[in-house]
Amino acid sequence: MDDVTARRFGQAVVINGRTICAAEHAFTADMGPLSGEGVSLIVFDRAYQPERHDRVEWQEKHWRVTRWQFYNGKPQIWLEEDKSAGTETGTE
Repeated sequence: MDDVTARRFGQAVVINGRTICAAEHAFTADMGPLSGEGVSLIVFDRAYQPERHDRVEWQEKHWRVTRWQFYNGKPQIWLEEDKSAGTETGTE
């Protein structure tokens, strides 16, 4: 089933310079008076070991991994847009 899902919904995502197949997992983040859309990806590569602050290039934007967990045996990573990507004085 993972192969079918990856073929149907998977997109090329670059994580730490390596191209990997992943599918978007959208959800609504609701924290009382604050709400918005959260962004996470299900990664279809069992060799990928997620870590906070991994660099992700997806949908022509730069992201950083903020947290992760395993979802049905696959890494699920939560993303936050990296506003400092591409600047010389970005923070590490």
